[in-house]
Amino acid sequence: MNRSSLNLRLYLAARAVLHGVRRRVPAALLPPRRPLGDRFTIAITTFEARYESYFRPLYRSLVRTFPEVPILVAVNGHGDGASQDRYLERLCRELASGEPAHRRFLLHERVVGLCQLWNELLQASPTSTTLVLNDDLRIDPWLRRWAEAMPWDQVDLCLLNNTWSHFAIGRSCWEKVGAFDQSFSGIGFEDMDYTARASLAGVAIEGVPCPYLHHANDQPATTSFDDRSERVWGKYTSANQASFFRKWERCPEPEGIYIRQLRAHVRPVGPLPHLPVPPLQPSGPGIVHLDRTP
Repeated sequence: MNRSSLNLRLYLAARAVLHGVRRRVPAALLPPRRPLGDRFTIAITTFEARYESYFRPLYRSLVRTFPEVPILVAVNGHGDGASQDRYLERLCRELASGEPAHRRFLLHERVVGLCQLWNELLQASPTSTTLVLNDDLRIDPWLRRWAEAMPWDQVDLCLLNNTWSHFAIGRSCWEKVGAFDQSFSGIGFEDMDYTARASLAGVAIEGVPCPYLHHANDQPATTSFDDRSERVWGKYTSANQASFFRKWERCPEPEGIYIRQLRAHVRPVGPLPHLPVPPLQPSGPGIVHLDRTP
């Protein structure tokens, strides 16, 4: 083993020990060092099957760790209306009712695509940068220190731990690249679409390590989208797969944009119109039933 390889292994081992120690620091010993309320917004998408095991404990952990940070939750609908009504009533009773104004819940009775949920969260975000989280995460208290050191005002588009399950996006980036494409009516492939569109718009996607987020990668027996189309790639929907390949085709490397999940380069099938972002609505009631007409 040469010296550079040995030094790298020693560095990685020391970093692993450091992060391991930090993960075990009790939250009570980590009082905030600097306010974060105007630095970024936390946004989460969720649905019924993840509530008890994942989302509810995650939400409570985020409230404890980031009491002053705006938190937005977009709750997807379900094909079983009676079950969805019971779920939303429970969610409001246990979490949403009585929350302060900087925490908002955007509720759907009917199923919508993940792209629509992301657009709704960014539309409602009161800050110029939004951290979008999956709902099957566990967080460590040291995430607070990590967030205090993060240069939120410099974020365009960055993936935490190299996955779209948790990413940060600046409002200026969202406006430049355009809204997430709501023709993706389910889940999956929308991240590949935005990766390719960001590249065409000249926006680089950065990678930021964050060892204080732990992703369960849960694949529930049922999802919000199961009545829309069959599932492919585990939990991705065939409707989204079809939408992607209507817009993009595989191509030789010099002619396209590399998509890691496909291990291939793609190029647009035809001209891609810019998708304007919806007008901002950074304030409003704490519980919003988006499918109900006033």
